[in-house]
Amino acid sequence: MSTKKVAIACQGGGTHAAFTWGVLTQILETKKAWDADTGAAEKFDIIAISGTSAGALCALATWYGLVPNTADADCGTIDKAIDRLDFLWTNFAATTPVEIAHNQMVGTLLQWKAKGVPFPGSNPYAGHGNVGLTALAMMGARSDYLGFPDLLDALCPDFKTIDWAAVAKADRRILVGAIEVLSGNFEIFDSNKTLEQLGLLSSPPKVDQYDVTRWRMRRAISLEGVAASGTLPEILPAQVIGNTTFPTCEPNKVITRNAYYWDGLYSQNPPVRNLLDVGTKAEKPDEIWVVRINPQEISPQSQKVSLEDIKDRENDLAGNLSLNQELDHILTINRWIAEHGDSHPPLRGRKIVEVRTIKMRRETAWGLQHTSKFDRSADHFAKLRDEGKAVAEQWLADWRASGKDFASYPNDAHYPEPA
Repeated sequence: MSTKKVAIACQGGGTHAAFTWGVLTQILETKKAWDADTGAAEKFDIIAISGTSAGALCALATWYGLVPNTADADCGTIDKAIDRLDFLWTNFAATTPVEIAHNQMVGTLLQWKAKGVPFPGSNPYAGHGNVGLTALAMMGARSDYLGFPDLLDALCPDFKTIDWAAVAKADRRILVGAIEVLSGNFEIFDSNKTLEQLGLLSSPPKVDQYDVTRWRMRRAISLEGVAASGTLPEILPAQVIGNTTFPTCEPNKVITRNAYYWDGLYSQNPPVRNLLDVGTKAEKPDEIWVVRINPQEISPQSQKVSLEDIKDRENDLAGNLSLNQELDHILTINRWIAEHGDSHPPLRGRKIVEVRTIKMRRETAWGLQHTSKFDRSADHFAKLRDEGKAVAEQWLADWRASGKDFASYPNDAHYPEPA
């Protein structure tokens, strides 16, 4: 019997990421069942999870449930991770009468806009936006529904009492991606950075990120960082995190200022290559499972004629651009190792990592509309969750049965040609 070390990368894509809710729930339920089975069939362990935007919310819910917490004995278990995923999507859904009415109104306006009805552009910095949120709250909308800060506080009520020493021993890592607006940095909020700052990381990085000017930075994991990953600039003002340190073009000189973050779609959707940035070969995952929300391909019969349809496809392509570049980097390293071995620099310390894709059924992916990325109805969430569970159940069964012959990226990112 062997146990594969697995990292899961959760792509963002608005509320379509409810599919990821189902996928992760099924993965966790399957792991629990397989761990209880004393048979010799292959098993897996989740050593890391990454995400962007709504995928970052899913990653946080899963990771928070899986890591030990001194204030909550239920944390550090699969059951708690499933509970947190359920809590996230149940609370994020429109449930009160005013929330349901607001969600329906937003959906109607988006559909009208897609049909060419002119509407003035929205500005998240305009004062009337706050007036609208206040009015919704007065009419009965929950704070969890209206904003990420309260939602994340409710999702992770004991975040401050995470047992970081136990996290280091358990080998559970989370990374979420965002972009810092002023510098243009690709930034990740990383639990390994937290361990590093606490002196608990067994193999800290040898390179100090502040020694040189670079456009990639690591920060300690925080709820503010997860909120930053989901800050769509057309809807929300930039997430501000104060007292943030940045390198400069002058050697050994840094500056400290407020950092302003937008959605991780503009940087990494989701972070993947960073999953391999660990101290030793043994700490690297054997496989990376990518939960893809934005389809790589769309139907040949699609008629992208409206401006909103074009913008939606641009969003798909932008989100997949960084993902595919990072996955291609991993495949290149895999090919070099296969051809030249890993006994000499620069391949020493690297390993072949299988990359696999979990995606929606073709009919679902090609049938969803861009307007439904903003649909927060409970029924919409439930349909995507159920699809995610069904897809993941079959995917895991095939993964176990097929072994090394199981499909991998890039072939498994394709859909079969329609009949």
